[in-house]
Amino acid sequence: MKKRAVITGIGVVSPLGIGHQDFWNNLVSGNSAIAPMECLDLSKYECKNGAEVKGLNTEEFLGRKGLRYLNNGTKFLGSSAKMAVDDASLEIDDELSNHTGILIGSSLGNFSQTTDYFHDIIREGPSGVSPMKSYDVALNSSINYVSVFFKMKSFARTISSGFTSGTDAIGNASKLIQNGKTKVVIAGGVEQISLDLYMIFYLQKMLARPNSNGNEISMPFDRRRDGFIMSEGSYVFVMEERDHAMSRGARIYGEISGYGSLFSGNRKGDIGKRVEKAGNTMKSCFEDAGISPDDIDLINANGNSGMLPDMIESRAIKDLFGKKSESIPVHAIKSTLGESYGASGAAQTASALLSINNDLIPPTINCEEKDPECNLNIVKEKREEDINTVLINSFDLSGNNSCLVIKKHE
Repeated sequence: MKKRAVITGIGVVSPLGIGHQDFWNNLVSGNSAIAPMECLDLSKYECKNGAEVKGLNTEEFLGRKGLRYLNNGTKFLGSSAKMAVDDASLEIDDELSNHTGILIGSSLGNFSQTTDYFHDIIREGPSGVSPMKSYDVALNSSINYVSVFFKMKSFARTISSGFTSGTDAIGNASKLIQNGKTKVVIAGGVEQISLDLYMIFYLQKMLARPNSNGNEISMPFDRRRDGFIMSEGSYVFVMEERDHAMSRGARIYGEISGYGSLFSGNRKGDIGKRVEKAGNTMKSCFEDAGISPDDIDLINANGNSGMLPDMIESRAIKDLFGKKSESIPVHAIKSTLGESYGASGAAQTASALLSINNDLIPPTINCEEKDPECNLNIVKEKREEDINTVLINSFDLSGNNSCLVIKKHE
């Protein structure tokens, strides 16, 4: 019998709040974190809105030593990891450190700092660049920093699978625990906003455009949707083997009982195949969890306000769930939070766990004009509901599809 992977700690650095309680309070209140971005000069460009992390006091979580050499993403990840470990009341002593690893998803990591670093080398020559500038410029540098900070000796891994990176990190962490490879994993996702990323999304016309009022809005599954809003943040969880958590009397938020991942490719001319692959990913996740669609109480949707992605997800849900698709509640966190690419699945996981523990579904805001192609039961006002099992959908624009099933602990 496979072991069971449970979550005992939650750490959140989010545009919706620092700490999982502030994040949850703003989420259930329908407060949007989306506003004109202050960290970038976008005066030359049409799209100006984003969801930025504000109010983080990194010293409170990591102390002062070495902070000046850390990029925002590393500060986000380190702070959220410290919150999660403290929330779990976990003491990583000499013995446990040998059985504790870190597995974090990030689609682009410190991409901006990497390009800036090599630009400086070319411009100034290797001898003209401070060695400390290389300290935090690699995709895995944030994860390495946190593993050293907490003295985790089992493994330190980064997953970069596009927008599904955080979901894949949590799913793979659950498999390591279930297969008896480790006792504790710090898992989740992290991303940071940068001008490089903005330009990638802007030039590919992925971002929401200003409406008649000159404002860009994230409105998943709404007929007016035309693109996503950039976001950033870090969402980290202490994941443990169930017996280990029980032996130390830990509070358990929920259990990762299913994980599915399939690649469909970016088939622009074959929407039906992409719908089929998305549905098969959900189906494989249910099979892994040993459940059926009838067991799902809530869908935490990928819905990021993209015209095609939202339509594909809606069709896949309707095909798989059949008649139940008309009644099962659907929540899209990106209506308030925006699209944080590799961290989004981890943000959805935090929301799902808090829904389970509070028996409450947050509202999906801005979904006001019905789209016949997205005829789902979107929760538009916060709703009290007995929630035991949640499906999390995470779909990448290039064809990665990943899903998680989270259950209330029994």
